[in-house]
Amino acid sequence: MNKKISLGLCISLVVMSIAATFSITMVVSKNIYNKIIGNISQRSQMYASVDEINQIISNNFYGTVEDSNLLSASLSEGYINGLGDSASRYMTSEEYSEYTVRLEGGVTGIGVETAFDYQNNRFVVTHVYEGSPAETAGLKTGDVITAIGNATVSRNNYAALSQNLYGDILSSVAVEFERDGETKTVEPMLGFAMPSVIGRLEGNVGYIRINGFYKNTASEFKDEIDKLTNDGAESFVFDVRSTSEGSIDYAAKTIDVIVPAISGNIAVAKDKNGEVYRDKIYTAESNSVNKPMAVLVNGGTSGAAELFACDLRDISQAIIVGTKTAGVGTMQELFTLESGGAILLTVALVEPKNGADAVYDGKGIEPSVTVTLVSGEDTNVALLTPEQDNQLTTAINMLAQ
Repeated sequence: MNKKISLGLCISLVVMSIAATFSITMVVSKNIYNKIIGNISQRSQMYASVDEINQIISNNFYGTVEDSNLLSASLSEGYINGLGDSASRYMTSEEYSEYTVRLEGGVTGIGVETAFDYQNNRFVVTHVYEGSPAETAGLKTGDVITAIGNATVSRNNYAALSQNLYGDILSSVAVEFERDGETKTVEPMLGFAMPSVIGRLEGNVGYIRINGFYKNTASEFKDEIDKLTNDGAESFVFDVRSTSEGSIDYAAKTIDVIVPAISGNIAVAKDKNGEVYRDKIYTAESNSVNKPMAVLVNGGTSGAAELFACDLRDISQAIIVGTKTAGVGTMQELFTLESGGAILLTVALVEPKNGADAVYDGKGIEPSVTVTLVSGEDTNVALLTPEQDNQLTTAINMLAQ
């Protein structure tokens, strides 16, 4: 148990630390903060306000602080939240570790994709990866998961319980499910590296779903393109609906797999002064895929996925089908802290291939053809059959013309 200290002293120490820190090291970040708030009187007012709160708590709060780390983390999180930027966030050491593992290695778990079917009040397996522990254990697409571990799944707890299906620790998790009126329990192992790219052939159209833009996404994307081409795909539909995870760096590598080499850039990151941010200029050098293509988007298409859609439209003349995207056209960078945590901070604006005229930050990308799902935009597309998915059907029909 940590030694108890007074809350006032703890806040004073934490504020002094935060005021003197906040970037890669805890010394540099006060300079960053001072640059964000350039007005000296505003900075003075902010520090005075924190000190006033500290004095009130020190003199009046009935209690002591047992966990100074929690207080420090809360103040740090509040600092980032105060920026008013949804793409920036503070991470604890555990969250930072999970984030980097996910970004550099992709998603790991038992090998299933799931979604909650609100209409029928059930938690459904929407995809089982080939060769995964889930497949070996006997789980199939369409199975209804009724319990995870010792907890019954409901609409209120499914999101939290589903996290037990993911992770890289080599241990098993009990999964109870129903199929054809029969209930079974299996215990697949965690640790399976799930692809970020899923593909299948719809007639002579290659359908590829991208779940996130991670380190391995570009190579997986190329493999799926080659496989479907060999299987007879004459055109492609790329699905980035509700895709928001990943980085601009890895999205650019994925774009390079499919667009032709061009003389200009496919994207440039620019800082708040309009200068190129840390040489972040992206080019296309790979051979192109010279086939008709469409990109499916919706309001959950964000960040790196928006760059993917925008560049395929402007470079490869892809048709954008669906509804307007989220409009997050910025780049984030990780800054580690001495505490073991990190800051994911917005550092630059992303200009796609067509430059400032094509910037989508704060505006979103309007589709070439607007198609709203018959069942509504809040429907998880993973629950739809190809016949129910009118956005996918529209894209396929347009490519067939």
